[in-house]
Amino acid sequence: MSSDEGALTVGSAAQEERLRDLASELERVRRPLPRLPWPSVDIGVRLRTTPWLRRLLPARLEISRAGRRGWLTWERWPQDRTHFSAGMEAIVGATARAGEVEQLTRAHLRESEMQRTLFWRPWEAANMDAATEEHLQAALADGRGVLLSMCHLGPYFHSASLGPTLRRPVFMVGGSWCFADPAPDYWGRRQVRRMEGLRKRDGRMVPATGSFAVLRALLEEGELVLMHFDVPGRHETHFLGKPVMLTTGTAKLAAMTDAFVVPLRFRREGHRVWVDAQAPLDPRAHGSVEQLHGALAAVHERFILERPETLEDPRRAGFWEGASAAGWPLRELYVSTTTTFKP
Repeated sequence: MSSDEGALTVGSAAQEERLRDLASELERVRRPLPRLPWPSVDIGVRLRTTPWLRRLLPARLEISRAGRRGWLTWERWPQDRTHFSAGMEAIVGATARAGEVEQLTRAHLRESEMQRTLFWRPWEAANMDAATEEHLQAALADGRGVLLSMCHLGPYFHSASLGPTLRRPVFMVGGSWCFADPAPDYWGRRQVRRMEGLRKRDGRMVPATGSFAVLRALLEEGELVLMHFDVPGRHETHFLGKPVMLTTGTAKLAAMTDAFVVPLRFRREGHRVWVDAQAPLDPRAHGSVEQLHGALAAVHERFILERPETLEDPRRAGFWEGASAAGWPLRELYVSTTTTFKP
């Protein structure tokens, strides 16, 4: 055997092994999620984190009380007002809403309390209007893969309800915390709540590490995949009036698999949750990944600026901890150790 033939044999064997690994991973992520046990906690935490107990209280009353708690946060913690405001300034700075920082910060504190209350109440399917239903059905109609794109905006945990509504499983990307053993504390209970909410609605979870090939294969097979757009990455994007370092994973996957991209947002109206879907973005109508990414950024920017008080603080741990009105810079350690969108 010549050296060239030997190299070809080794290369073919390596490729076959990769294909076997991919087939095994696809089989694994298609299985229903396992049931997680609720970790034992003290009675105070248990009362706050048991959904069936929260059903005993009227939703309208609980949301109203949560809103009052949020308003009082600004008054009770004057020493933290600068911290509270910095997150909102990072969001709306350099936009048309830059002069509303204090008003929006107060609203953010209120909204955060109400969304926390919704999280621990029993989840109902998100409401949708006729236009949203039409956009979702249009994307699903011809059998191509569909990428649902959303930000950490509003009560986005209600994305778990999309599977039953659309009558097909939704594959979501999850970090390592999703698959860890739940800790015996509030955050362990929160982890179980999130995963159980997905499991009961026949959702699927794809581990973030090394997920690109798996997501690509799912989309090529016509599946429904949900991804967050507001994730740190290496691509500088003009977003919210400033340079923001984002991943282009959604646009890359759509272009490579010919999948539609449907921008989504979840919003609270009183004690009810609504989902809004925009018209599908077709990668065939965009000349490049860059153009598709820019079009998607424009939709999400509009969503955010309509309700900036409902976006999670971009400066939270693991995201853009140095975010400001001047831009959201990359945190090198985070991206180098957890990024998953490398084809």
